[in-house]
Amino acid sequence: MNRKLPSVHEHHLKGCFLISAAIFALVLGVAATVTYAAWRNDQRNVAPTGYSGDPARGKNLIVTYGCTSCHDIHDTAPRGRVGPPLDGIASRSYIAGRFANDEIWMTLWLQYPQELIPGNAMPDLKVGERDARDLSAYLATLR
Repeated sequence: MNRKLPSVHEHHLKGCFLISAAIFALVLGVAATVTYAAWRNDQRNVAPTGYSGDPARGKNLIVTYGCTSCHDIHDTAPRGRVGPPLDGIASRSYIAGRFANDEIWMTLWLQYPQELIPGNAMPDLKVGERDARDLSAYLATLR
């Protein structure tokens, strides 16, 4: 057996290298997580492609129009149970089971729910066009 054993110095260097590599990986992971979280937060305040409204204003209008009295929406109170939950609405294909989930139909649905489907549970809240576009843009961020 002609094996050369590492010196004490080499043994300590190897340990320092492993600890340094682990710390570097940890710092890199934390930095990536923080960067991703900041990017996701910024994306919530930007209107999705194809939407002309202001999502930040739309989020405030959710409370103004009392949407949470019927719908459950993440991080808002009260948590209504009459209508469907709106978390994830941007990922759904249809609005009210009939209309394509895009800005045009969402805006019309928010403005004229009783004209689009007479007798449905969604009340006509007399939402103006600008408010409907802002609400649509906000709802389009709820994935």
